[in-house]
Amino acid sequence: MPNLPGARAARVLADDVKAFERAGCRLLEHRGDHEAVLAAPRNGGRIVVKLTRVGRFFGGNWGMEVSTEEALLPETTAGLAARGRGVVRQQGVRFRPRRRGDADAERLAEVLSADENLGEALGRVHFERVWVRRDGRPVIRHLGGSVVWVLFPPIVRATPLPPGQPEEILRALDALRAAGRT
Repeated sequence: MPNLPGARAARVLADDVKAFERAGCRLLEHRGDHEAVLAAPRNGGRIVVKLTRVGRFFGGNWGMEVSTEEALLPETTAGLAARGRGVVRQQGVRFRPRRRGDADAERLAEVLSADENLGEALGRVHFERVWVRRDGRPVIRHLGGSVVWVLFPPIVRATPLPPGQPEEILRALDALRAAGRT
């Protein structure tokens, strides 16, 4: 069973790449079966689309993660985590440092959390998780464009990337780029 989800993930990545190409991206290279580098439209830099595995023995998923290849935000000690605000309808995003006492990360989290354009852009993305790596590269783990698998009963199911989401992800990355300049 573990090989079947990985093979399905490779096919799902191909579909995800096609969706980003329809949104104006251009495929630059494949880095193995589960990662591709694309040129974003409008001089948006290079983005990395990959499927990463979470879970092991009894089930898990290969979730689609989209990040920039270059850092858009200042470097911090441990990075940032983000969480959507709002119960029924998301109304912004709250960033927080991943490590307490990181003054640079705290300031950056405040700036990003207060950025209404960024909150609105991320609010249109169906994300599972958003974070900023220590080196300043943002990552969006999406709910679609992924594979879910369960060992008992044996099920492997692809979750397609909804129409319009590649464009919204690209807009959110552009908003993160703009927030990093302020």
